[in-house]
Amino acid sequence: MSLPPHLFRKGALEHGLTSDEVDTAIAQRARLLSHGSYPLLTLGQLASETGASYTYLREVVTRSRDPYNAIAVPKSSGELRSISAPEPILMDVQRWMLSNLFGSVPQHSASFAYRRGVGIVQCANQHVGSRWMVKMDIHDFFDSVTESDVYRVFRRSGYSKLLSFELSRLATRAIGAVRPTWRMPYYSIKAYTVDRQGVLPQGGPTSGLLANAVAGRLDRLVGSYALHRSLVYTRYSDDLMLSAPGDFDRDSAVRIVNDVAALVRRAGFEPHRRKSRIIPPGARRVVLGLLVDDQVRLLPEHRRKIDVHIRGCEKYGLAAHAAHRSFESVLSFVNHVDGWISFAIGVEPDRGREWRSRFNKVLDEAELPHASIPFRP
Repeated sequence: MSLPPHLFRKGALEHGLTSDEVDTAIAQRARLLSHGSYPLLTLGQLASETGASYTYLREVVTRSRDPYNAIAVPKSSGELRSISAPEPILMDVQRWMLSNLFGSVPQHSASFAYRRGVGIVQCANQHVGSRWMVKMDIHDFFDSVTESDVYRVFRRSGYSKLLSFELSRLATRAIGAVRPTWRMPYYSIKAYTVDRQGVLPQGGPTSGLLANAVAGRLDRLVGSYALHRSLVYTRYSDDLMLSAPGDFDRDSAVRIVNDVAALVRRAGFEPHRRKSRIIPPGARRVVLGLLVDDQVRLLPEHRRKIDVHIRGCEKYGLAAHAAHRSFESVLSFVNHVDGWISFAIGVEPDRGREWRSRFNKVLDEAELPHASIPFRP
C-alpha cells in the first residue's frame, strides 16, 4: 500500500527533495492512480519496496549483470526447451512487479494463459460443439517480445519514460544474437546503452502477462476476423485455435490459415507454419490436451493412465507398483499420481473425486498422509 499524500510529502522533504520536486512527484502519483496503476516513481523506490539493493537493480538495468540461470526442460516431442530462470533476488522483484504493477494492463477475453481464474479448461470449453477446427502456433513467442515492446506496456500504464525503460530492462534478458538498438528514451545515459535489445525470458514471473499484453493487438485482429466469419477464436500463450460449428470445407480452412498467418505477422509475430493443423468433422477434437465433443473431457489415454496406477496400487501395494513403474521413489510416484488426480478433478469432478477417494485409501494402507496438490487450470 502506498503512503498517503501528506506522509509522502513529509518523507520526500526529509530525504532532501525540494518543494517543486515533491509537487512534481505528487502529480505523477496522481496520474498513475488515475490509470489504476501502482504509484511507483523511481528505481530507488522499487528497491525500497522490494528489499533489493539499488546497486543490484542498476546492474540489471545497465546489463552489466546477467541474473538468469539457463535450465533445459524436456518437451513432449523429446526436444529440449530452454528456460531462463531469474536468480532469487530478481525473482522476488519480478514477483512484486507481477503483484503490483499490472492491475491496469488490459487482458483480451480470447487469451486464457497467465490469467487468474481461467486456464486450459475454460479455453477448451469455448470450442465445445464445433465441427471444424484450425490450430496454429506462434514461433518463438517470448523471444518475439522485445524490451521496446515491454517499455510501451509500462508507458500505457502511466509510468514515466525513464522508469518504464528501467522496468522493461528488469523484465527482459539480453543474451544471444545482437539485436538492433532502438531509440531509447534515455539513450544519452551511457551506462544504459548496449548493442542489443532484451527479450522476455521464458521462466520470468512477469513474462506471461507481458507477452499477453503485447499480443493484445494480435488478439484484437484475429478476434475481429473470427467474429465476422462466425468463428470462435482463443489463444493460450502461443497456441491459437479457431473453430466453426456448422458447414465448412477444407478450402475455407486453408484460407483461414493463410489469413490468420498474415494477421499474426501484422501484429509483429511469426506463425509456425509447420504446426498449423486443420481438424475436420469426424476427427478427434483435442484442445490443449483435453477432448472436446459435447463437453470438455479427459483424453481416454489420460483416464487409463490414472486408473492403471490406482488399480496397480490396490492389487500389489503402493511401493511395489511404484518400483514396477520405475519411479525414483514412492514420494515421486505419489506426487505424480496426485497431480494427475488434481488435474482430473478440474476437468471431470465426479470421476476425479472417485479416483481421489480410492488413492487416499491406498495412502492410508501405506500409512502415508494424503497428498494435497491443488488443481491449477
